[in-house]
Amino acid sequence: MATDKERRMLIRPLMKRRPDLAYHRQYVFLRPLTHYLLGVYFCPGRWANEVELATIVMPLFGGWDYVYLQSKHGPNKSGFPFEKRVPGDWKQDPEGTSQWVCDFIEHEAVPVLARLTSPHALATEPGYRGYLWDAMLGACFDGDYDEAERLVVDYVGREGGQRRRIEDYPVKNWRKPDEYEPYSIAIATEAHKFHEDRDWRLAYLGKVLQTDRTRVPALLHDWEAFSVKSLKLDKYWIRTPFPCEG
Repeated sequence: MATDKERRMLIRPLMKRRPDLAYHRQYVFLRPLTHYLLGVYFCPGRWANEVELATIVMPLFGGWDYVYLQSKHGPNKSGFPFEKRVPGDWKQDPEGTSQWVCDFIEHEAVPVLARLTSPHALATEPGYRGYLWDAMLGACFDGDYDEAERLVVDYVGREGGQRRRIEDYPVKNWRKPDEYEPYSIAIATEAHKFHEDRDWRLAYLGKVLQTDRTRVPALLHDWEAFSVKSLKLDKYWIRTPFPCEG
Protein backbone atom coordinates (compact mmCIF):
# COMPACT_ATOMS: atom_id res chain seq x y z
CA MET A 1 0.00 0.00 0.00
CA ALA A 2 1.28 3.46 -0.89
CA THR A 3 2.16 5.74 2.00
CA ASP A 4 0.33 9.00 2.64
CA LYS A 5 3.16 10.92 1.00
CA GLU A 6 3.05 8.63 -2.04
CA ARG A 7 -0.73 8.92 -2.32
CA ARG A 8 -0.48 12.69 -2.29
CA MET A 9 2.13 12.51 -5.04
CA LEU A 10 -0.09 10.27 -7.16
CA ILE A 11 -3.09 12.62 -7.00
CA ARG A 12 -1.21 15.96 -7.06
CA PRO A 13 -2.00 16.82 -10.72
CA LEU A 14 -5.69 16.10 -10.13
CA MET A 15 -5.90 18.19 -6.98
CA LYS A 16 -4.31 21.15 -8.74
CA ARG A 17 -6.97 21.23 -11.43
CA ARG A 18 -10.03 20.15 -9.42
CA PRO A 19 -10.82 22.53 -6.53
CA ASP A 20 -14.08 20.61 -6.00
CA LEU A 21 -12.06 17.65 -4.69
CA ALA A 22 -10.23 17.24 -1.39
CA TYR A 23 -7.91 14.61 0.07
CA HIS A 24 -8.17 13.32 3.62
CA ARG A 25 -6.36 10.35 5.10
CA GLN A 26 -6.85 7.60 2.51
CA TYR A 27 -9.48 9.06 0.24
CA VAL A 28 -10.25 11.75 -2.31
CA PHE A 29 -13.79 13.10 -2.03
CA LEU A 30 -16.19 15.62 -3.52
CA ARG A 31 -16.53 18.90 -1.67
CA PRO A 32 -18.42 20.56 -0.14
CA LEU A 33 -19.94 17.79 1.93
CA THR A 34 -23.67 17.83 2.52
CA HIS A 35 -25.46 14.55 3.22
CA TYR A 36 -23.14 11.98 1.61
CA LEU A 37 -19.43 11.26 1.61
CA LEU A 38 -18.66 10.53 -2.05
CA GLY A 39 -15.12 9.64 -2.94
CA VAL A 40 -12.39 7.22 -3.93
CA TYR A 41 -10.54 5.23 -1.30
CA PHE A 42 -6.97 3.93 -1.44
CA CYS A 43 -7.49 0.38 -0.19
CA PRO A 44 -4.97 -1.24 2.16
CA GLY A 45 -2.82 -3.86 0.47
CA ARG A 46 -0.24 -6.44 1.40
CA TRP A 47 2.58 -4.90 -0.60
CA ALA A 48 4.04 -1.41 -0.86
CA ASN A 49 3.92 -1.59 -4.65
CA GLU A 50 0.15 -2.13 -4.79
CA VAL A 51 -2.39 0.59 -5.54
CA GLU A 52 -6.06 -0.38 -5.37
CA LEU A 53 -8.93 2.09 -5.50
CA ALA A 54 -12.58 1.67 -4.50
CA THR A 55 -15.41 4.17 -4.34
CA ILE A 56 -17.07 5.48 -1.18
CA VAL A 57 -20.78 6.27 -1.07
CA MET A 58 -21.70 6.76 2.56
CA PRO A 59 -24.61 8.64 4.16
CA LEU A 60 -23.15 10.95 6.78
CA PHE A 61 -26.49 11.17 8.61
CA GLY A 62 -26.04 7.80 10.30
CA GLY A 63 -23.85 8.85 13.22
CA TRP A 64 -20.75 7.05 11.93
CA ASP A 65 -17.28 7.49 13.38
CA TYR A 66 -15.57 5.52 10.61
CA VAL A 67 -15.69 5.20 6.82
CA TYR A 68 -17.17 2.07 5.29
CA LEU A 69 -17.23 0.87 1.70
CA GLN A 70 -20.22 -0.56 -0.09
CA SER A 71 -19.78 -4.28 -0.75
CA LYS A 72 -21.46 -7.38 -2.18
CA HIS A 73 -23.45 -5.37 -4.69
CA GLY A 74 -20.89 -4.81 -7.42
CA PRO A 75 -20.20 -6.82 -10.58
CA ASN A 76 -16.61 -7.69 -9.70
CA LYS A 77 -15.22 -10.37 -7.42
CA SER A 78 -14.31 -8.03 -4.59
CA GLY A 79 -17.89 -6.89 -4.26
CA PHE A 80 -17.08 -3.18 -4.47
CA PRO A 81 -19.34 -1.42 -6.98
CA PHE A 82 -16.40 0.41 -8.49
CA GLU A 83 -12.87 -0.85 -8.09
CA LYS A 84 -9.58 -0.49 -9.95
CA ARG A 85 -6.17 -1.94 -9.33
CA VAL A 86 -2.96 -0.64 -10.85
CA PRO A 87 -1.44 -3.54 -12.78
CA GLY A 88 2.08 -4.47 -11.73
CA ASP A 89 4.49 -2.43 -9.64
CA TRP A 90 3.41 1.20 -9.73
CA LYS A 91 6.80 2.35 -8.49
CA GLN A 92 8.33 1.32 -11.80
CA ASP A 93 6.45 4.19 -13.45
CA PRO A 94 5.29 6.77 -10.87
CA GLU A 95 4.34 9.40 -13.44
CA GLY A 96 2.36 6.95 -15.53
CA THR A 97 0.64 5.61 -12.43
CA SER A 98 -0.21 9.14 -11.30
CA GLN A 99 -1.85 9.84 -14.64
CA TRP A 100 -3.74 6.53 -14.47
CA VAL A 101 -5.00 7.23 -10.94
CA CYS A 102 -5.99 10.81 -11.75
CA ASP A 103 -7.77 9.78 -14.95
CA PHE A 104 -9.70 7.03 -13.18
CA ILE A 105 -10.84 9.34 -10.38
CA GLU A 106 -11.69 12.27 -12.64
CA HIS A 107 -13.22 10.57 -15.67
CA GLU A 108 -14.67 7.29 -14.37
CA ALA A 109 -15.45 7.60 -10.66
CA VAL A 110 -16.37 11.26 -10.07
CA PRO A 111 -18.98 11.59 -12.86
CA VAL A 112 -20.95 8.73 -11.32
CA LEU A 113 -20.39 9.74 -7.71
CA ALA A 114 -21.46 13.33 -8.32
CA ARG A 115 -24.99 12.14 -9.12
CA LEU A 116 -25.42 10.03 -5.99
CA THR A 117 -26.72 12.68 -3.62
CA SER A 118 -30.00 11.12 -2.52
CA PRO A 119 -31.60 7.72 -1.87
CA HIS A 120 -33.50 8.06 -5.15
CA ALA A 121 -30.26 8.62 -7.07
CA LEU A 122 -28.65 5.65 -5.34
CA ALA A 123 -31.56 3.45 -6.42
CA THR A 124 -30.67 4.13 -10.06
CA GLU A 125 -27.20 2.64 -9.60
CA PRO A 126 -27.56 -1.06 -8.66
CA GLY A 127 -24.03 -1.25 -7.27
CA TYR A 128 -24.77 1.46 -4.73
CA ARG A 129 -28.11 0.39 -3.32
CA GLY A 130 -26.39 -0.03 -0.02
CA TYR A 131 -27.02 -1.91 3.15
CA LEU A 132 -30.33 -2.33 4.96
CA TRP A 133 -29.49 0.48 7.37
CA ASP A 134 -28.94 2.76 4.37
CA ALA A 135 -32.53 2.00 3.32
CA MET A 136 -33.81 2.88 6.81
CA LEU A 137 -31.92 6.16 6.81
CA GLY A 138 -32.94 6.85 3.22
CA ALA A 139 -36.62 6.52 4.08
CA CYS A 140 -36.12 9.05 6.88
CA PHE A 141 -34.21 11.31 4.46
CA ASP A 142 -37.24 11.37 2.15
CA GLY A 143 -39.79 11.72 4.93
CA ASP A 144 -41.30 8.27 4.40
CA TYR A 145 -41.53 7.58 8.12
CA ASP A 146 -43.97 4.71 7.77
CA GLU A 147 -41.49 2.80 5.62
CA ALA A 148 -38.61 3.75 7.90
CA GLU A 149 -40.46 2.49 10.95
CA ARG A 150 -41.43 -0.73 9.18
CA LEU A 151 -37.80 -1.43 8.23
CA VAL A 152 -36.42 -0.58 11.67
CA VAL A 153 -39.03 -2.60 13.56
CA ASP A 154 -38.45 -5.60 11.29
CA TYR A 155 -34.68 -5.38 11.68
CA VAL A 156 -34.65 -4.92 15.44
CA GLY A 157 -37.22 -7.67 15.83
CA ARG A 158 -35.00 -10.12 13.97
CA GLU A 159 -31.92 -9.11 15.95
CA GLY A 160 -33.62 -9.01 19.35
CA GLY A 161 -32.50 -11.78 21.70
CA GLN A 162 -29.60 -12.71 19.44
CA ARG A 163 -27.03 -10.14 20.51
CA ARG A 164 -24.08 -11.59 22.42
CA ARG A 165 -22.53 -9.69 25.28
CA ILE A 166 -19.38 -8.13 23.85
CA GLU A 167 -17.61 -8.14 27.19
CA ASP A 168 -18.20 -11.89 27.52
CA TYR A 169 -16.08 -12.95 24.59
CA PRO A 170 -12.53 -11.88 23.82
CA VAL A 171 -11.65 -12.09 20.14
CA LYS A 172 -9.95 -15.47 20.42
CA ASN A 173 -13.05 -17.05 21.99
CA TRP A 174 -15.80 -15.16 20.21
CA ARG A 175 -17.69 -18.31 19.14
CA LYS A 176 -17.98 -19.81 22.63
CA PRO A 177 -20.26 -17.69 24.84
CA ASP A 178 -23.96 -18.38 25.17
CA GLU A 179 -24.99 -15.23 27.02
CA TYR A 180 -26.92 -12.50 25.27
CA GLU A 181 -27.78 -8.90 25.98
CA PRO A 182 -31.38 -7.65 25.69
CA TYR A 183 -32.03 -5.57 22.60
CA SER A 184 -35.24 -3.88 21.54
CA ILE A 185 -36.73 -0.53 20.59
CA ALA A 186 -38.62 -0.45 23.88
CA ILE A 187 -35.44 -0.29 25.99
CA ALA A 188 -33.58 2.22 23.81
CA THR A 189 -32.82 5.45 25.67
CA GLU A 190 -31.09 8.78 25.07
CA ALA A 191 -27.85 7.03 26.00
CA HIS A 192 -28.11 5.11 22.72
CA LYS A 193 -28.42 8.17 20.48
CA PHE A 194 -24.69 8.23 19.69
CA HIS A 195 -23.93 4.66 20.71
CA GLU A 196 -20.88 3.16 19.01
CA ASP A 197 -22.97 0.14 18.04
CA ARG A 198 -24.95 0.93 14.91
CA ASP A 199 -27.78 -1.41 15.96
CA TRP A 200 -28.44 0.55 19.14
CA ARG A 201 -28.62 3.77 17.15
CA LEU A 202 -31.19 2.13 14.90
CA ALA A 203 -33.19 1.05 17.96
CA TYR A 204 -33.07 4.66 19.14
CA LEU A 205 -34.27 5.78 15.70
CA GLY A 206 -37.13 3.31 16.03
CA LYS A 207 -38.09 4.82 19.38
CA VAL A 208 -38.16 8.31 17.85
CA LEU A 209 -40.25 7.09 14.90
CA GLN A 210 -42.74 5.50 17.28
CA THR A 211 -43.00 8.36 19.75
CA ASP A 212 -42.34 11.71 18.06
CA ARG A 213 -41.59 11.81 14.34
CA THR A 214 -41.13 15.58 14.38
CA ARG A 215 -37.74 14.89 15.99
CA VAL A 216 -36.41 12.86 13.04
CA PRO A 217 -34.93 15.77 11.00
CA ALA A 218 -33.07 17.08 14.07
CA LEU A 219 -31.77 13.58 14.77
CA LEU A 220 -30.43 13.25 11.23
CA HIS A 221 -28.71 16.63 11.56
CA ASP A 222 -27.21 15.62 14.90
CA TRP A 223 -25.92 12.35 13.49
CA GLU A 224 -24.53 14.11 10.44
CA ALA A 225 -22.68 16.66 12.58
CA PHE A 226 -21.32 13.82 14.72
CA SER A 227 -20.06 11.96 11.65
CA VAL A 228 -18.22 14.88 10.09
CA LYS A 229 -16.67 15.81 13.43
CA SER A 230 -15.59 12.21 14.12
CA LEU A 231 -14.04 11.92 10.64
CA LYS A 232 -12.43 15.36 11.04
CA LEU A 233 -14.21 16.69 7.96
CA ASP A 234 -15.89 19.68 9.65
CA LYS A 235 -14.29 22.29 7.43
CA TYR A 236 -15.69 20.69 4.29
CA TRP A 237 -19.25 20.27 5.52
CA ILE A 238 -22.22 22.56 4.90
CA ARG A 239 -25.31 21.98 7.01
CA THR A 240 -28.12 21.46 4.51
CA PRO A 241 -31.88 20.83 5.00
CA PHE A 242 -33.23 17.34 4.39
CA PRO A 243 -36.16 16.75 2.03
CA CYS A 244 -38.13 15.47 5.02
CA GLU A 245 -38.10 19.01 6.42
CA GLY A 246 -40.41 20.12 3.65
